[in-house]
Amino acid sequence: MLSLPYNAAVIRTAKTVRLSVTRDALWELLSDTERLNRELKLPPVAFSFTPRSEGGSALRGKARFGPLTLRYAEEPYHWVKPSRWWVQRFPDNGPVSVYRVGVNLETDGDGTTLTVWSEAEPRGVAEKLLARRITKSSVGGLLRACEGFVGYLAGRAPTPYPHHDHRPSLYESPPSDDLAARLRAFLLTAPPEEVIDFRPFGLADRWQADRIEVLKACLRAVRGGELELHWRLLCPACRGAGPSVETLDALTPDKAHCASCNIAFGPTFDQDVEVCFSVAPSLRKAEDGVATFCIGGPHRLRHVVMQWQVPPETTEKVTVDLPPGTYRLRSPQLPEPREILLTDRSPLVLENPKPYPMLFRLETRAWREDAATAAQVTALSEFRKHFGSEVLAPGQELVVRQVTILFTDLKGSTQMYATQGDAPSYATVRAHFEQLTQILEKHDGAIVKTIGDSVMAAFHDPQKAVQAALTIQSACDPLIVKLGLHNGPALAVTANGQLDYFGQTVNLASRIQGQSHGGDIVLSDELLAYVPDAIPRQSFTAQLKGTEAPLTLWRL
Repeated sequence: MLSLPYNAAVIRTAKTVRLSVTRDALWELLSDTERLNRELKLPPVAFSFTPRSEGGSALRGKARFGPLTLRYAEEPYHWVKPSRWWVQRFPDNGPVSVYRVGVNLETDGDGTTLTVWSEAEPRGVAEKLLARRITKSSVGGLLRACEGFVGYLAGRAPTPYPHHDHRPSLYESPPSDDLAARLRAFLLTAPPEEVIDFRPFGLADRWQADRIEVLKACLRAVRGGELELHWRLLCPACRGAGPSVETLDALTPDKAHCASCNIAFGPTFDQDVEVCFSVAPSLRKAEDGVATFCIGGPHRLRHVVMQWQVPPETTEKVTVDLPPGTYRLRSPQLPEPREILLTDRSPLVLENPKPYPMLFRLETRAWREDAATAAQVTALSEFRKHFGSEVLAPGQELVVRQVTILFTDLKGSTQMYATQGDAPSYATVRAHFEQLTQILEKHDGAIVKTIGDSVMAAFHDPQKAVQAALTIQSACDPLIVKLGLHNGPALAVTANGQLDYFGQTVNLASRIQGQSHGGDIVLSDELLAYVPDAIPRQSFTAQLKGTEAPLTLWRL
């Protein structure tokens, strides 16, 4: 529970209820303060950021309540997942000078004990009645919303947000094998904010569908004129969505800026750039119905499991209820994040020796799990076949922190051309390339380029790259294929009018393929973990050009 100095002028309303839903399920809905505020019929808000010299930014909001245009400063939300959140605002005008609202969730058997509270400090004696009405209205609205959440989670209601939109969101539509039909229905009937700049992986997770298949369905919908594709930058600190561009060549080597964190960053191809989609205006004009209701709540920073602002020259203890493991503690007011090992529910000690507030974020170490990065998308055959004009600007180089490169080469092709002739041999090679393309597509990889009778392919998922290699060697008989793979960082560039990869990882993958005898697979030590146990393998060392010491390689 929030603990603040006693103030006789504070008007407080609080209520505790027990709900027959799990804490985690209730948290997922209560922490989405954007949809929650919309459901509570609060007005949309215009937000702005002002950079602070000590780091981070100050957030201000402007909203219209009837005849009153309310302007206020908003402190960062405080939250500890999945147990509580609260926020404090300081209006410039209106009946109160300070407003706070928050929720506390405690596991209670198979249910949850929920406490909803609100506080307000009236500007004067005359405003006390209005302040009390504000706190009561806030608590009552939140409890009514939670009653709706319980009904939805119990299967008694088609949507958790009945007041906002009476049509059930197609995010929760029943399963269907026809992703194209399901996607079209979603685009036509879902609330406007759900079909503007949505993440394909987030949509797939809600549908409990395969992420890559939903992404491919979205790419096909772009070709069909039902969707528009955008590239959006992600801040590496808050991981919030930043500015978007229509095409990859609009990305620049200049640093992007996150207004919320007040930092410059990226971009890197597999971390700072993601793909998102919006319904095409020719299918539905939805942008006019989109408004913003909250940008500071836990829903915006799903990787952040605790956010807490500590006042100047103060130390606070915050108890977290999280799975044991390693987390990252970050602050906009500190130059570097710090690794934290959690083993039990002991409180975190947050010390702020500075003369200004410090914002602490405890985050999971994984990157945004619902973001389809540019590296993932551009490694798909579906993208490369139909969006070949999507290239980086000339001279632009973006870092890809991990990509698996596969090289193949036909053994004995020179003799084949000499004995069979050019035309039949060329037809054989083209049929071989078509077969490789189909295999790579099934394993979510793509041909980057062909060089004579050799192929260079790229995969975002190293396990699927190994699976594709095994399939190639079992399917290409009677042709003998030399095959090699390597995994590591690379540079994404435009070469000969198409997206390409360069760097040491690509060079080593090519030289590893050179160690293949034909009919086998040679891969680097980094990829051995993705080989099924039943596959025979043999290790050997090789001194490859460009390496200082011999490498350990594996022959399958």
